[in-house]
Amino acid sequence: MNLKLKRLVRTHSSEEYALFDLDQVTANGAPMTIGKLDLHYTAEGVYGTILLWDDASRQLKPAQRSAFIHALLSEVTQPMGIPNEYVVEFFTPTLEHYQVFHNVGGDEDVDAGNPPRQP
Repeated sequence: MNLKLKRLVRTHSSEEYALFDLDQVTANGAPMTIGKLDLHYTAEGVYGTILLWDDASRQLKPAQRSAFIHALLSEVTQPMGIPNEYVVEFFTPTLEHYQVFHNVGGDEDVDAGNPPRQP
């Protein structure tokens, strides 16, 4: 796995990253999205959630998954100059019922499994 993080959102106390595996590509040649990381920074440490899509998670043995998560968290917390203590929940959802809800650009909600209908 060749991990790449792309920051999607940053506020004064939180960040959201998309996780990509550069060793896997989609049909159009883009890096495969394998999950998402949400972090919230406090004076006491870092709190957050890691979502690793089910297919990506199945490729990792439990010890590999643990090492992956600790390396990922070290990478994003060490340079921040904040307490290095963290509590992060890990979850491996399937994408069977995945949906994105938004009001950007006037588009209707998009179901990842079913693209919006064409008029």
